[in-house]
Amino acid sequence: MSELSETTSLPTYFGPESAPLFGVVHLPADAQVRGGVVICPPLGKEQADTTRGVRYLGEELARKGFLVLRFDYACTGESSGPQGSPDAAQRWLDSIDSAVSYVREHTDSVSLIGLRAGALLGGQNQRLLQTFDALVLWDPVVKGRQYVRGQTALHNMSIGTVDADDPRVHLVGTSLAQSAADAMARMHLTAQTLVEGPKALLCGVRDTDVRGRFATELEAAGAEVFPIGDPTPFVASHTVYFEFPVTVIKRIAQWLGAAVGTETRSAVFAPSNHVVLPDDSAGPAIRKTIHTLDDGTIVWITEPDSERSADAPVLVAHSTANDIRTGPARLWADLAELVARRGGRAVRYDRYGVGETSPVDPVDDFSPLHTTESIGQARAVTEFATVGVPSRVVHAGVCSGSWLAAHLGTRGAQSRVVMINPLMWRLRTTTFDTTKASAIGAGPSVSEVVESTGPDSRLTALQMKLREKFGPLLRAHMPYAVVNLLGVAGVVQAPKILLSALAKRGVTPDLIFSPWDYERFTLNRGPRALETLGRRGRRPNVRVCESGDHPAMHWLIRETVVEVCLDALGLAPEGMGALDGASDAVGG
Repeated sequence: MSELSETTSLPTYFGPESAPLFGVVHLPADAQVRGGVVICPPLGKEQADTTRGVRYLGEELARKGFLVLRFDYACTGESSGPQGSPDAAQRWLDSIDSAVSYVREHTDSVSLIGLRAGALLGGQNQRLLQTFDALVLWDPVVKGRQYVRGQTALHNMSIGTVDADDPRVHLVGTSLAQSAADAMARMHLTAQTLVEGPKALLCGVRDTDVRGRFATELEAAGAEVFPIGDPTPFVASHTVYFEFPVTVIKRIAQWLGAAVGTETRSAVFAPSNHVVLPDDSAGPAIRKTIHTLDDGTIVWITEPDSERSADAPVLVAHSTANDIRTGPARLWADLAELVARRGGRAVRYDRYGVGETSPVDPVDDFSPLHTTESIGQARAVTEFATVGVPSRVVHAGVCSGSWLAAHLGTRGAQSRVVMINPLMWRLRTTTFDTTKASAIGAGPSVSEVVESTGPDSRLTALQMKLREKFGPLLRAHMPYAVVNLLGVAGVVQAPKILLSALAKRGVTPDLIFSPWDYERFTLNRGPRALETLGRRGRRPNVRVCESGDHPAMHWLIRETVVEVCLDALGLAPEGMGALDGASDAVGG
């Protein structure tokens, strides 16, 4: 049996029936467990980005005989509750209590691991801390106020500014109510409180923090502190490529293995793969179900709890790169619930090597983009989830997810396509793999690497830097016909190629752009393509947001996507018009 197959991973719902939580349980293959471990994840984008790394830690611990629960706090991920709930911070803490209680149903020994904000949240309940056999703080957030301020500033710099009268507090990858942000800002960790709790304590800190006050006080009080290097490529990568901290993960697993007893007991575990969320102001009760396809793909279907019409519209959301099925800043998860409460059906899934689909490969876990396999997976998911004769099927996705949406949108007469910030403007498969993904870190933006995925492309980092510098200038002065010829050849991106291919199949897509992406679209002669298609009555509908980012985490892009998708599904409320800040673009 290979190392990657020595454990069992089971997605499940647990916790309060009225407010269920989502988690994944990792077990040894023989279900003989020596203790339990609850892993508290980070928040926002860090939570989504570290999913595979934290899953690898869960699998490592399961190989050492632990029952491990990874979970989403209430109001995050797949768990119930809106991210903007005023009491979200308290619900996060309550979620930890629920997770610990759930694990205690199967073993008396429970330990806790907190990563980033998860360490801050996990260290708030002194009573709970005293019940743990061991506690691991992994790159802990020590001061909530500093964290909230830093994440807010980073959001404004990298994602986009927000309106001065917006009552929410926007962090990177989530939008909080002011009261929730204030509650988190009041949280902090102290060495004295922590060491008085669990029987053993391990803390991994950044090299720059090893001699800081928190680390030195922990060490002086008897905790074990060790350096973890720079975790940025893991917890906050600026590209689509993430580096797994394998050494740190193995260190944590080995330490826990030594800190907890070895006596085992059999764990009988029955996962719950569906929940019903009661009716609320958005509509009637809905049902969420987790399915595992024959190829291992994990699929989430959200639909009305009552008997639905056989022709109910269906939304299929295709995530991009390493984005898990919840989407940027929980876009797809939130939209799925809204679609279901309006009578539709929403389908989401984790691509191969992403989120909960397939075991983690610590050597090469990047899931290639723009491949035949990814098209096949998306088609299989759509066929599985599309029952009856839906009035329409809307495929939506961001960046490479929009490329999948375009492929699937050509396969049915009732299909609609919503493309958010697309960079690939041809339907041909041109694999974007680990080599190209890791090369982004050398300097070029993701767009330049996507544009390097033509036939037999082997661009070096230097070549991509030169392309970044001189490519826009050359394209700006090329005749339009030449741009399209080069697009056909796969040398540059020419929007006309993909848009014309969709038009020939009777598909008129909805396009949504951030300012940066529309600038890219314009550079590649997109407006000229719109003008040409407009003369044939096939002009796509285009929305350009005045603020926002390429990954679509900005609130304006997310709300524009919600509006456009509901309209495409025929589920938009009467009188709903374009959002302020999202304008219709004209060709020319």
